[in-house]
Amino acid sequence: MKTVSKIMQITILSMFVFVIGCSSSAQNEFKLNSSEYKLLLAPTKFADIDQGFRDYWSIVKTVAEEQGIPIIESEHPNKIKHKEISFFDTQNLDFKKNGYMLRRKNKYNNGRRIPGSEFSLKFRSNRPEVAATADVVIGEGYTPKDEKIELESDIVYFTKANGGKEITYSVQNLVELDEPLSYKIGEIAKVYPVLSSFDLPEDDELGLVAGVSAEERMIRPGKLEFGDGLKGRIDITVWIVELDGEQVKIPEFSFDHPFPEDREYSEEALKKCTTFIEKLQEKAPDWVVPGKLKAAYLFESAMQNRVEK
Repeated sequence: MKTVSKIMQITILSMFVFVIGCSSSAQNEFKLNSSEYKLLLAPTKFADIDQGFRDYWSIVKTVAEEQGIPIIESEHPNKIKHKEISFFDTQNLDFKKNGYMLRRKNKYNNGRRIPGSEFSLKFRSNRPEVAATADVVIGEGYTPKDEKIELESDIVYFTKANGGKEITYSVQNLVELDEPLSYKIGEIAKVYPVLSSFDLPEDDELGLVAGVSAEERMIRPGKLEFGDGLKGRIDITVWIVELDGEQVKIPEFSFDHPFPEDREYSEEALKKCTTFIEKLQEKAPDWVVPGKLKAAYLFESAMQNRVEK
């Protein structure tokens, strides 16, 4: 694969306005490139996943109409995308302890797995200045999927921790690979060199977090127009995973939008985006459950299994 300079892989996250959530006020030297807003949904509403998608999309459209927010609906709003999501770590979850998550994503078409895998290394923190400066550079000889490494925020509403909202910040770097020859730390560290800095044996084999992969079903039914050019792309997702011998469904509603480098959104548009997700929660409270990031379920299960052993 083509060698790419590490300098070309890194976005210089300095001398810009930094935005928390949907606030446009200057906070410090870092610039937030995008935000994603999330609500965890009730698994019982997705006993029939296709019907759950249709029903919640109808609720989303109703709330958008009530709030005067136009929707750009996709040509095929209920078309389901099928993927497999896997996280890899050491038995002691050393990557996660250092703030990193190594993910593999595989796509399916008509029930058949498409050759190749998308790998990503993500660093997550509740402190934006820590996330913005984290090392997720790809090693020499590998070509990153994206030109820039961007600072993103995840805003989980109605959180399990406190019932309010929880904001975390992350950077990640993606690369398309054939399956690696092995999942030994030394081999994976050739792709993501920072993983060699944790003083772990190179011959140690990585394993699936919680011993499982998640089957992902997702629709992207459209975009919300909040005004002033701010458009939120909608995802409604269900993860299906076997945890502790039981099939678990983890449904989620989310929308995300970028923050362009050459402009700032109006306060009115930014306010609309935060108000919308609050109104969505209020409109159908029986659809919403106390939330957290989907990957947290797998890592918490893995930690619990370690304690029990």
